Amino acid sequence: MKYSVFILALCVSLLACKKDSSSSTTKTDEISSADWKYDSGGIGDANGNIITAFPSGTIPDCTLDNTIHFNSNGTGTVAENANVCPGAPATSTFTWSFLNNETVLNVSAGAVAGIGGNFKIKELTSTQFTLLKDTTVSGFAATAVVKLKH
Repeated sequence: MKYSVFILALCVSLLACKKDSSSSTTKTDEISSADWKYDSGGIGDANGNIITAFPSGTIPDCTLDNTIHFNSNGTGTVAENANVCPGAPATSTFTWSFLNNETVLNVSAGAVAGIGGNFKIKELTSTQFTLLKDTTVSGFAATAVVKLKH
């Protein structure tokens, strides 16, 4: 009888400790869960802190209200919304992929705040998406920070 109770207690303990893998989300789940919209951006540090906001006009106003949708299959759509850029279609498509163990996002031209290429992923949660891009400003190396939100 003692052994039966011990075996039953052990089984219950093991089942209680079993990790529920269905509740964990992947970066693909996070990026494709809803539309993203520009939140803020500027020149910043390697930690994603904005030191100097992008000067007015750096990103055209007609791009700032765009929404970006990443599909889980590596494609996506940019919607122009109310402030349409001259000559731009209402929606445009792009491709995307994760690189370097999902630490880098590669997007085709113009998908993120009018910019494409490789971005280092600083943060990707269900509500915040912070991307860093090495660039040159007036001949000096700099880090561009683009923050998106749901």
